[in-house]
Amino acid sequence: MDTNRKFALTRANRQFALVAVPAPLQEPLTYAVPEALDGRLEVGMRVLVPLGRRRVTGVVVGFQRESPVTGVKAVSEALDDEVLLDDAFLKMCRWAADYYVASLGEVLATALPPLLRTESRLVVAFAREPDSLHGELDREVLDALSRRGPTTPAALSRRFPRRGVKAVLDRLAAAGAVTVEDRLRGHVREARRKRQPRSETTAGAAAPSRAPVRTEEQEQALRSMDQRLSQGGFETMLLHGVTGSGKTEVYLQAMEQVRRQGRQSLILVPEIALTPQLLDRLEGRFPGEVAVLHSRLTSAERWRHWWRIAHGAVRVVAGARSAVFAPVRELGLIVVDEEHDYSYKQEEGVRYHGRDLAVVRGRIVGCPVILGSATPSVESYHNARSGRYRMIELTRRVEARPMPRVQVVDLKTRPGQSTPEGLFSTPLLQALQENHELGRQSLIFLNRRGFASFLQCWSCGFVLRCPRCSISLTYHRGRNSTFCHHCGFRQRKADACPECGNLSLSEVGFGTERVEHELRRLLPKARIGRMDRDTTGARGAQERIFRSWEKGEIDVLVGTQMVAKGHDVGGVTLVGVVLADSSLNLPDFRAAEKTFQIISQVAGRAGRARQPGRVIVQTLVPGHYCLDHARVHDYPSFFATETEFRRELGYPPFQHLVHLRLDGTDEDKVARGARDLGRALRGENPPAPLEILGPAPAPIAKLRNRYRWQILLKGRSRPALLALARRAVALMPKGRATRIHVDVDPYNML
Repeated sequence: MDTNRKFALTRANRQFALVAVPAPLQEPLTYAVPEALDGRLEVGMRVLVPLGRRRVTGVVVGFQRESPVTGVKAVSEALDDEVLLDDAFLKMCRWAADYYVASLGEVLATALPPLLRTESRLVVAFAREPDSLHGELDREVLDALSRRGPTTPAALSRRFPRRGVKAVLDRLAAAGAVTVEDRLRGHVREARRKRQPRSETTAGAAAPSRAPVRTEEQEQALRSMDQRLSQGGFETMLLHGVTGSGKTEVYLQAMEQVRRQGRQSLILVPEIALTPQLLDRLEGRFPGEVAVLHSRLTSAERWRHWWRIAHGAVRVVAGARSAVFAPVRELGLIVVDEEHDYSYKQEEGVRYHGRDLAVVRGRIVGCPVILGSATPSVESYHNARSGRYRMIELTRRVEARPMPRVQVVDLKTRPGQSTPEGLFSTPLLQALQENHELGRQSLIFLNRRGFASFLQCWSCGFVLRCPRCSISLTYHRGRNSTFCHHCGFRQRKADACPECGNLSLSEVGFGTERVEHELRRLLPKARIGRMDRDTTGARGAQERIFRSWEKGEIDVLVGTQMVAKGHDVGGVTLVGVVLADSSLNLPDFRAAEKTFQIISQVAGRAGRARQPGRVIVQTLVPGHYCLDHARVHDYPSFFATETEFRRELGYPPFQHLVHLRLDGTDEDKVARGARDLGRALRGENPPAPLEILGPAPAPIAKLRNRYRWQILLKGRSRPALLALARRAVALMPKGRATRIHVDVDPYNML
């Protein structure tokens, strides 16, 4: 039956509910509506339903009068007394399921808080001493519950194997001696208890902070947005502003205008933990009215925030890519800050893009979308140039501050002299010393963590590699261990080569840990800090490092791309890029774009206050066009050069891509399956000219003990590409021996 027709059926035909469950099923499952729930269930409510031996949380997405099969199971329980997921939200999820070649249940499992992605486990707790007991096992179970506290039926069954625990619990529950309820129910009650009416959210809150005086360009930007913000309606606007031009203030002013109309705003940021200044400004401008969604929250915290958002208790919602699914009912504006950032692309599960889905959501609900960046993605800038998006530009920094002066140092002619590896060229080292003597802060960027890139034996050439992945292990001196940055494998550093036994294992290459080590030697009086994944693993560590940096307690901060994202520290006047080539040499058609963006973004951290900024970029390819254009902060010229390259080779935005990856534990079966799939797809005779590239082993041919092959689909027709991708999924043999993953509009094909 056509799914759209199912959703259109009237209330009188609601004998069976269509429920999307968190499983890779192409169609919702059919469940009978029990008499107790007759008339209570609505589309968009969550329910508990039996699935195999479990009970899972699903979402009602439609009703029908008849069941296509006999003997269907019934809905166990309704979890909501009201609709939480409105029609617009479900429409966005259906669009995502169709476009990203996933099931609606998988998208909903991605969209909802973590507590709703797994089975709803039963919890058993001691209630009171009963008047009488049936037998000795009843007493043992009660004693265990009274001593150990709440537990699950499964845990009790393991404690008392083969002794009929289920029958015991049924008897004790009937006698009122124990309570048995779904874990999720407890969280729902807690969320309702802590939920505040909208009138109470600002009670006792500080008065909103005053907005700064706007620049002429900010005024022009807001005037151009005014009609759309005041009248509503969908439109995508690209706010292209150089670093330090005040894009955030434009966002805040637009959000204030939307708030005055009684509507809500959603702002997406690449990584919420890396933007404490933005959160400070949001809280200052909208005190008591901001909710934040991010992965660092506990499951219970995330659920409580989600519940408050769903009931309109906040005016502004901020979060990373998954916040695009926040249940905001009265959306008046969506903002995507740093829209170019690759963190918006989900690389596991449903491989959606947060920015693109934000644009789709704006179109569905009929509200404007602002995409902001100093270095827009080529696709977004192309859309603006072609008229699909409206272009709004901020070409000057606030208070007429100059853009930082960028110097490119050729490491071939001016090698580093501070260390044999050439970490710091003479110009960069001298600039660091001078900046420190003047009492100013410096930022050193290298997008590679660890102390050494790998360990190699100079006697036999052996390289220490991950046993689970086809990549070398990175050496971390602080923990005297080698690590795989993909699967997490760890191994203590050995003195002797495992291959030849000689004591000739040497450190090759460098990462942020070695840069920090060298800086402590070269600038012994400077306070050195480091911000990368190794130093920010603990909860709150990222913000603690940034706050110290902001207060001037760190003189030189070394970091990966974390340090380039949205930080505004006035004391920073020098930025050094240790090796600009690290991202240029990746097997990725976006390599030049990524390099231009990261260098421009990290350079933009310099000179944001009264003192002018200086940037030194070290490279082995000083003549590359992305460096030439980054040196003079010229994005339009970079775009023109880059799009000529892409047009010639047929890459986005001129053609579209779908990446198919097969993986499995048997190398031969994966290779054979990829070849069979490639032959089958070529025999499909697609309706539009499409290219099928491959199959071939993936650049990282083995990851987490799974061998990987890939096929790339390429063409101008998106519908034809998606149809072929769905056909590829259908052609794969059922089972788990070899899995297929579909990535529409891929950003990482390693």
